[in-house]
Amino acid sequence: MKGLIRSGIIIMALIVAGIISSIIITVELNNRLATALEHGFKEGYAQGSLEGYQEGSRVGYQEGSKLGYVRGNWKDYGSGYEEGFYFLYNPTYDELQEILAESEASSAKEIHKYAEAYGIRVAYVRCQIAREAAEGMVWIHQLVAFETVDSGFIIIEPWSYREVKVEVGKHYSELNGLPPRSYDDTVTKITIVW
Repeated sequence: MKGLIRSGIIIMALIVAGIISSIIITVELNNRLATALEHGFKEGYAQGSLEGYQEGSRVGYQEGSKLGYVRGNWKDYGSGYEEGFYFLYNPTYDELQEILAESEASSAKEIHKYAEAYGIRVAYVRCQIAREAAEGMVWIHQLVAFETVDSGFIIIEPWSYREVKVEVGKHYSELNGLPPRSYDDTVTKITIVW
């Protein structure tokens, strides 16, 4: 009977040791798996980003070269143009809306570059507001403006493509039907650069 009890205790000890060993091995494998997954994700992301960047650059270069060739080929535009000159024009309101819809730009700088690439005359509008900023700094809204042939002078918010109004001494939000801001958004200065 003593031998049977000893055998039972030894078997139980072996079972407990086996369970503890399997738990340790499982935890270690899970840690290794998580590390391998994280490393694989980082490697895949880096490789995908690089390949996407290279493909986008290649396609963008080709499309830009085609556009540059068409825009630079003055013979297609008539005989009145001289080589080396760049002519801009004021668009119609509908043409402006089409260009904005196509551009997918979200900043004044991007819209400015896109419009000029299409030969459209565009202005950069810097609208300084009264909101307090760090010493030596000012808060500004960067906008773009167009002189359309059928609707006149139009100022556009680059992030929303909305027509906006700006007037020194008036609140930006009030002028444009926006909810009041928690800060002072009074327009203090407007600079327009063509």
